[in-house]
Amino acid sequence: MRRRNKFDLYIVIILAIITFGYLIYSHTSAGTRGIEHYASALKSYKENNYEKAFVDFGKVPHNSNLKHAALFRQARCATALDKKDLAIKKYKKVVHSNSKTSIVPISQYNMAILMYESKNKSAKRYFKRLIKNYPSSDYAIASNYYLGMIEVENMPESPKRQEKVKNKALLYFKKYIEKAPDGRFTINAINEIKKLNMPLSNYDNLLIAKGYYANGEYDNAKEYLHKTTLSESWSDFAKNEFKLGNREKGKEYLTKGLKEFADSTEPNDIYEAIDSFIKSVPSARKNSIKELAAMNLKSTGADYVDYLNCNEVIEGKAKEACYRTLYEKYPNGQFSADSLYNLFLSKYLQKKFYDAQRLGILHMKKFPTAKSAPAVTYYMAKISSKLKHYESANNYFKQVLFKYPDSYYAFRANYNLYKDDGFLPFLELSEKPVVFPYRKSLDNNLVINIALLKDYDLVEELCKKDKFIQSWLAYEKGDYTVSAVLARSAMEEMETKPPYDDLRWRLVYPLHYYDVVKKVKGSNNPIILEAIIKEESHFNKNAKSYVGAIGLMQLMPATYSEVIKSHNIPSTLDPSVANILAGSYYYAGLKKSLVNRDLYAISAYNGGIGSVTSWFTKLIYNDTDEFVEQIPYPETKNYVKKVLRTYWMYGKIY
Repeated sequence: MRRRNKFDLYIVIILAIITFGYLIYSHTSAGTRGIEHYASALKSYKENNYEKAFVDFGKVPHNSNLKHAALFRQARCATALDKKDLAIKKYKKVVHSNSKTSIVPISQYNMAILMYESKNKSAKRYFKRLIKNYPSSDYAIASNYYLGMIEVENMPESPKRQEKVKNKALLYFKKYIEKAPDGRFTINAINEIKKLNMPLSNYDNLLIAKGYYANGEYDNAKEYLHKTTLSESWSDFAKNEFKLGNREKGKEYLTKGLKEFADSTEPNDIYEAIDSFIKSVPSARKNSIKELAAMNLKSTGADYVDYLNCNEVIEGKAKEACYRTLYEKYPNGQFSADSLYNLFLSKYLQKKFYDAQRLGILHMKKFPTAKSAPAVTYYMAKISSKLKHYESANNYFKQVLFKYPDSYYAFRANYNLYKDDGFLPFLELSEKPVVFPYRKSLDNNLVINIALLKDYDLVEELCKKDKFIQSWLAYEKGDYTVSAVLARSAMEEMETKPPYDDLRWRLVYPLHYYDVVKKVKGSNNPIILEAIIKEESHFNKNAKSYVGAIGLMQLMPATYSEVIKSHNIPSTLDPSVANILAGSYYYAGLKKSLVNRDLYAISAYNGGIGSVTSWFTKLIYNDTDEFVEQIPYPETKNYVKKVLRTYWMYGKIY
């Protein structure tokens, strides 16, 4: 009996091993077959062969993590073949699955639209579910529009019931416009509101005006603004007039609003109106700020005007007093962090280190996440060093590297900690490709798998709000400028920055034309040239600035022609290569004329060699930091910091 039990145990173990092995094989096989069938189906789909694509998507195994994407694609194929019922059936399988992936809400939205088009009453239920289950999604926002349309299209005959339905429809359309003033259904929603022929409140008219404004229909916006009260809508009146080119009328509304109604207006609306006035004549920016400052405002918005005045108009020693007054008037305002930083820096440059230290401690305590925080932490390190508190200085420098790793001040902190590496510690880069920005995703790697299969359209739909993925998609399409801007914006929104080996950094700082740069660099550091290209043109070879600078390195036509001629650059050379080569020669010339220092050459590349030469005698400085912080041209000062930050990041990433 004991022998029999032992034999049975062996059988159970063997069967378990076989079953386990089969499951592993089945899972692995499903993954491989899923990829093969999906790739084949996607090829047919892109060729508009929807019949074949439908069949091939159907071959993706049920236990493949691509199955829901395949069902979604089958629904799209059926829609293209005008088989709406079949498409609804496929979408339903995704919607009613246990999947938690991002493909569920988009499937539900597409299914609800098909039901709406087919006059299927279930559409209403699914649109409402989207609003309930995914309230912040674009699908929920658009569902409000469709729910409004369903109410309008099912209008009862009874006048009493009509009024109730009209109110419901109006509410849905208003919710859509509120959440998507520039949405693709906004003008349609406005037109439907007009057809309802219902009395509209002041708020309703303002909402319609905002919808027209966001869609560039400024004359229509003006019509509805005049149906509102000026006290509540003055900032919109002003912005709209500036868009219509009526600067004086816009200024009239702005002046009246700032003086009479500002305290009951949202600050951001006021700031936008002020910006619209200043931008209405770009060449007269300073004069516009002076006009605003002359109003001596006491209401909301006065802080912004004072800040602009301190930052861009007031010069010399009066600047410090201006920032001090601004900070004392608005110690917790939106611009107080920057005001306090400027006071702090002023004391540092005057070598009043104890005063500066006191202000720095206050800034670090009150504004730990402000844009000026990296600079304050860095200069607190410099102050500690000046006061011979070397351990404290090193701790501050390390804080900069840890908390603000992608800042210009991280580059400077690194230099102060490890001076033996020199001003430019990186001389060469190891190129790495830009790849999908995530190694894992929360949806069982569905997005990663369809990205690897180059189903870009579906990736874009599933990840509309992920700027890194949108950046990667732009990169894959060759739109490098859009890609870099999106990635930079996404990274700036992150409070804690990822390690330098994180794949997202490659999107923020991609390497383009680096093979060309290495060949034509001459005596220049190739990473500096690459950084200049990135900051000048964002790798747009057809870039042209408002002053006429052209190409990747944004050379003025006269300068470009002069360099081409003096260095005998052949006209047969590829225009992009010729532009980089000319830029390299030009930069080398600047550097040679400016005591062979990259810092001065970078400054001159933006501000002009004459300006930089004059600063040698006009500015009082003892080191690199004091020179940079006192550059009189804000654009050039920021440019130097951006180029050196980009140089630093290239070195850390590659």
